[in-house]
Amino acid sequence: WRVGLAWYVAALGLPVLVGLICIGLALLFGSTTATAIGAFAAFRLLMFVFAAGEELGWRGYALPKLQGRFGALGASLLLGVLWFVFHLPLFLPGQFFAELPMPAYLLLMLATSIIYTWLLNHTGGSVLMASLLHGSMNAFGILYAGMSASQGLWLPALMWSVLALVVIVATRGNLGWTSSVREKASRLEMEGAKV
Repeated sequence: WRVGLAWYVAALGLPVLVGLICIGLALLFGSTTATAIGAFAAFRLLMFVFAAGEELGWRGYALPKLQGRFGALGASLLLGVLWFVFHLPLFLPGQFFAELPMPAYLLLMLATSIIYTWLLNHTGGSVLMASLLHGSMNAFGILYAGMSASQGLWLPALMWSVLALVVIVATRGNLGWTSSVREKASRLEMEGAKV
């Protein structure tokens, strides 16, 4: 939790910023949008809490091991695919994602996986920051409530992809994967081998 304030702002604020840009784009394209703030009650807060459990596995355990083997970008893309597969049951008929376009969701998982890695690497491996980002993305998904299912997923998928490309270019593809982060990942991998 001992990271700069800017990282807290990034973790909690990026989903809000992306959501507001998507609303602006939807309006620009002639769509009507509305956000149902009342729906931000218990269900959204519960989704925020569940994000922490997911991130212990994805970014707390899997990412350091994968980065040691595949580098930051390769690990992010592989984890994005695994993360997508993990959520596939939600696309079954009658489930939460049944009406969503699967290719847009895959693109969203790949792009945000890159952002999570960038955030984690720049905060010394803070799973808290990854959990806050994930929780904020879940909670502020309410910003897409007034859009069609397709538009409400394609617009954020494209916006997060643009952000991921900016991060890739700005970090020359290493996503903040420095020697100190590599050493920490190596220690974790060695400790895992001992168990």
